[in-house]
Amino acid sequence: MRKYLLMAMVSTIAISFSNAQYNSFDKISMSMEAKTAKDGYVSSINAIIYYNNDGKMVTYYSHPKEYILLNNIKGEIKIYDAKENTVLQQQNYRYSTETSQFYFFLNNKQSDLGLKQMGFIQSNISFEEDVMVTEWLPPAEMAQAITKVELVHENGVPIYIAYYDANNQLSTKSYYYNYNELYPGLSFPATITKISYISPTDSTITKTSFNNILIDEKVDTKAINFKIPDNAKSIN
Repeated sequence: MRKYLLMAMVSTIAISFSNAQYNSFDKISMSMEAKTAKDGYVSSINAIIYYNNDGKMVTYYSHPKEYILLNNIKGEIKIYDAKENTVLQQQNYRYSTETSQFYFFLNNKQSDLGLKQMGFIQSNISFEEDVMVTEWLPPAEMAQAITKVELVHENGVPIYIAYYDANNQLSTKSYYYNYNELYPGLSFPATITKISYISPTDSTITKTSFNNILIDEKVDTKAINFKIPDNAKSIN
């Protein structure tokens, strides 16, 4: 159960221009609210995210349960329960902040949202006014699950990405909008809506909103430098 909770938390965060030649910020924080609708029910997750440009991320979850999640570019992840003084630890590169869309946006890698880094190869490109559509083929190890990915840019920023399953059916699509310009040339979508198609007649919709974005000296230094107590009990 804890394993699935861990994956859900990381997936929520991982909420994804060419490589930047510089980092335009040292640290950033923002509040996050993710609402998921399925079968007529709506669930929500609330958190405050702190991110350092070295890839360190600390996320304080307040709802539905209080947790502190720490992860980094190495895929080292820890979930700390302050009330129980317990910590769950795992390491897997898929948990790396370097593989998340959050990372790709904040590090000015919007041209492919990490597809090239994951081994995808661009197979087609087309243009229509301010819109650019690119198609990507998966690496061999993903070919049994994904046939292609479609990525759409408008005025230079991603507005839509779609994944197609082994039967060439749409499996997930995400929309990026309400962009905020953090610095000249560095924009971040304040809203992301992801639709996951479970079956031809069933889907899950998750809308994630980011607010109260703070940069550098405005970021709470104590919060971003949080360390788990040495006496925390390790659990599996």
